Amino acid sequence: MFPQTTKALWVWLLCVFGACALVFIAFPGVDIGVSSLFYRDADGFWLDNGSLPAAYRRLFNNLSVSLAVMSFFFWAVAYWRSPVLDIGYRVWAFVTMLYVLGPGLLVNGIAKSVFGRARPADIVDFGGDDDFTRAFEISDQCEGNCSFVSGEGSSATAFFISVFVLSRFVGDEHARRLLVAGGFVLAFIAATLRVMKGRHFLSDTVFSVLFVSAVALLLSWLLLRREKPG
Repeated sequence: MFPQTTKALWVWLLCVFGACALVFIAFPGVDIGVSSLFYRDADGFWLDNGSLPAAYRRLFNNLSVSLAVMSFFFWAVAYWRSPVLDIGYRVWAFVTMLYVLGPGLLVNGIAKSVFGRARPADIVDFGGDDDFTRAFEISDQCEGNCSFVSGEGSSATAFFISVFVLSRFVGDEHARRLLVAGGFVLAFIAATLRVMKGRHFLSDTVFSVLFVSAVALLLSWLLLRREKPG
């Protein structure tokens, strides 16, 4: 059975998921309205060709991938030899598996290939050729690497959750808070830029956060119940 805290988090997550699903399915215009804030008839999605957003995307993706690769290496070392940075192998396994099962399998492996949702920049409303489809509607408007849900939104969520979990092992409270705040800001900007650039709808990002959070809750129950900061 799940411990009481985990049960409460599951209830909270399911309530948020249900509320968001109700809003985006019943009022699909929310997605169009939010995306239209960053679109001009003359320029399209005006941030899409900006050099600064592109540079930030590369920087964050490199940082996120580095964290995933590092966690896999540290998982092996901690399992076969001794804890790395006083962090046991279960924590490093959590970070690794969060990336593999969340952004890797659930989002990019399953969701993007099932729903077939066209990206904002590709729909008729914003100068493209494809039709708009609401969240969770299965369609044939996209053949590969589709919009629902956001791959980079899911990676940003995995990044922040990983930083949050690893921060528990930082002894200084002030440094721990700075680390968590910094991780949140970096992840939030990365996910939000994809909406602003016309590459994802708001609902793509919202549900990518919720999907990966569900994976994190399951993994935390499987791996972290007995793993405590020293």
